[in-house]
Amino acid sequence: MGYSDISRGVRLAADHAKYMLWLNKDTAARQAAYAAVTTPANKVKTDRVPGYLVPFTSTGALVYLPARLIADTQTGRGGTLASTLRGILGEYTFTQAEVGALTNPNILEGVKKFKPAKLTIIQRVSTATTKEASRITGRLYYRHENDSVTGVFGKKLVGDTQDTVIAAIKEKAEFKALFTGSANALASKFRFVPEAL
Repeated sequence: MGYSDISRGVRLAADHAKYMLWLNKDTAARQAAYAAVTTPANKVKTDRVPGYLVPFTSTGALVYLPARLIADTQTGRGGTLASTLRGILGEYTFTQAEVGALTNPNILEGVKKFKPAKLTIIQRVSTATTKEASRITGRLYYRHENDSVTGVFGKKLVGDTQDTVIAAIKEKAEFKALFTGSANALASKFRFVPEAL
C-alpha cells in the first residue's frame, strides 16, 4: 500500500462520515436538500393510461394483464421522448380499445407480484461545463441534465420471447434514431429490465 492509497483512505473516510449524516436525515430534511438543487420544471412526468400487455411467461392463448402504458399525448419536460418511446413499444402492448374489440379476451386481473419487462431511455438534455457540489458529500462533479422515460412491454405473438422482442426493438428505426445525430442524442443511454414474477 502506497502513500496515495493512505491519503485516499482519509478522504474517503471523510466522505463516508458525510454520507452517514445524510442517511440519518429524516424525510423532510432530505426532501428539502433535494428541493434546493432541483428545478421542478426540469422534472419528467410521463402521462400514462390504462392498457394491457401479454407476459412472456404465458403459454398457449394470449393472457392480457392490466398495465399502465405511455399516453398518446404528452406535455411538459420529456414529452417528445415519451412519445417516441410509446411508438417504439406500442407494438408490444395493447390499448383498452384493442382488447375491448376482442371476443372474450383472457384478461387476468389482480396479479400482485408480476413485474413487466421495461425499457428506460435516458436522453441528455444539456452537458454541464462547470462543477457543482454534491448535496451529500460536498464533492464537486458535473451535474448534467437528462430526461428519463420508462415504458413496459410484453409479447405480441404466442411464439415471442423476451430475447426476440428486445432484439426487434433494438432494430426499430425509431430506437436507432435516438442514438445517432446530434451530440446530445449520442449521449442517450438505454436499459432493459427483464420481466419478473
